[in-house]
Formats: sequence, C-alpha cells, structure tokens
Amino acid sequence: MSALKASVVLLLLVAAACTNPEVPQGHEGYIYYRPILFGQLEYRESLRGPATTGVSWRLYTENVDMRAKSYKEDFELLTSDNLSVSFEVNTRIKLKDGSVKEVVEQWGGKDWYEWNVKEPLRTIVREQVTRFSATAIQVETPVVRELIAEKLGAKFDGSPIMIESVDIGQIQFPSEVAEAISRKIAKKQELERQEYVLAKATKEAAIRVLEALRVAKQQQIISSTLDPLYVQQRAVQVYRAIGASSNRTVLVLPNMPEGTGLPQVLTEGKRKTLTPDDEKLLAEMEARYMQEARKPAPDEPPTTDAPAPDAPVAPPAAPAPSTPTPPVAP
Repeated sequence: MSALKASVVLLLLVAAACTNPEVPQGHEGYIYYRPILFGQLEYRESLRGPATTGVSWRLYTENVDMRAKSYKEDFELLTSDNLSVSFEVNTRIKLKDGSVKEVVEQWGGKDWYEWNVKEPLRTIVREQVTRFSATAIQVETPVVRELIAEKLGAKFDGSPIMIESVDIGQIQFPSEVAEAISRKIAKKQELERQEYVLAKATKEAAIRVLEALRVAKQQQIISSTLDPLYVQQRAVQVYRAIGASSNRTVLVLPNMPEGTGLPQVLTEGKRKTLTPDDEKLLAEMEARYMQEARKPAPDEPPTTDAPAPDAPVAPPAAPAPSTPTPPVAP
C-alpha cells in the first residue's frame, strides 16, 4: 500500500513539473528551462505566435508583444520665451520581428518600454520643444515632430526598437498666447492670398503683352509689304461699288495729277523701319513674357479660418496638380 502511495505521489510530482507553454498571436515567446532545485535558467528557443511547445519538462515562456503600438506621454513645459505650454506626444513603436531573445535578455522583456524607452523619449521631447517659442510650436508643429522622430531614431538605431511615427496633439496655451497665434496665422494666410493675386495678375499681364506683340508684328508685315498700286486698285474697286449702288451718292474728291481722273489716294509717306536693336528688344520681351505666360496658374489659397490654438496643426495637404495654361502663340 505504501509503495502504491509513493508511486502516486511520484506521478503527481512528475505531472506538476510538466508544462505546455503557449504563445498568442502577435507575440514572440522566449522559451526557457527552469530547474527544480538548483541551477540557472536556460534559454531553449524562440517561438512566434500562435504556437506552443507541447507538453514538455520544466519549460516556460515569456511572451513579448511584437505589434506596433502607440505610447502616449503628457508634457507641460516652458518654451524658449518662458511661456507654459501643455501637450501630448504619441509615439508609435514596433519591435523587430525575431528579436525576442535580445529584448528579454538586454531590454527588459515585456517591460522594455518602461525600462528603456520612456525616459529617453521624454528627455528628447523636452530638449527639442524648449528650443521653440510658444507660437512656433503651434505654427511649426510638423518641424518639431520631425526633429523628435529624428532624434529618437538615432537614439535607438541598431536596437530592436523601431520608431514608426511621432505625433504632437492637444496643444494648449495661455489665452494671450492663443490670441497671438491666431493673429500670426491670419497674417500668414493674408500674405499667401496677396502672393496668389500678384502671381495671377503677372500671368494675365504677360498674356496681354504677348497679344500686343503679335498685333504689332502683323501690322509691321502689312506696312512693309503693301504696294502703292495695290492700294490704288483697292480704292478704285471701292469707288466702283459705290457707283453701282442704288443709293447713289456724288463724291467730290481730289484727282490724281497724272490726269487719269481717278481719285487721289495718299500712298507716300515715311515708314518706320525697325532697326536690329529694335528687333532684338522685341525678341527679348517676347521671350521674357512667354516664359511668364507659360507658368501654371497659381493655386488659390485656402479661405478657411485660422486653426484653434488649442488644437494641433495638421501638416499642409499636398496641392492638387493644376492644369498649365497653354502659351500664347506669337
């Protein structure tokens, strides 16, 4: 009877020492052996979930979530102009796949963020934000965000920690600072509107100049190619049409001195001949205004009100491609 009891006790002890470590989806498991009485923990293998080792002898696992997650940190700092500003920083971080052994043995395992990332991240944010004024933090939020991301990436370069993105939100200022920011944003929008009006007017003026140059060229060609006899012939045709009209009108005109009886048409006079310098000047004007006319039409600036100072400023949207205005043919 005592032998049976001993066998049962031994069987229970053996069963209690058997384990079945499981690794859930999105995690990696650090599988290690734990001795019963003496000895040290021993690393056996890494498993990517979902997985299990099956029934095994004294094997355990420390599961580490390898998926990208967002970690929020709240701040209240003094800016470079000694104004208090509160905001939050959301950092999206992911662990490299297959790095669970390094994470457990060198970076604190599942507590890797609290032990190794949280304080360096807060230090970097403080160093970068305090370099800017209160107004610049609101107006140039993308610049501040990129600086923080760059410093964090350099800090953890070569480690299993990957910084995917950094976002700054919930920015809040004292009321006097908020009003100053609103005025500055409104002034910036007004400057953008004035630049748009100037660019549009410049383009329209260039097109009108090109049209005037084209007319001037046509007139130059006509004036340089008209023959006096041709002008006289056209005049005779006009008089003949008047004479054949049912509504006849008697015209008294000076006659030509040759005695032909034809009305005299003034065909003599001094013509303005363009010099090479004039031709060069016109060519330069045409090239300059043609370049201005070929520029794409400027995008109209947004007319929305300035963003609220207690909200984060989103990065500017990419402008829609504008259809270029076809050049005016000379």
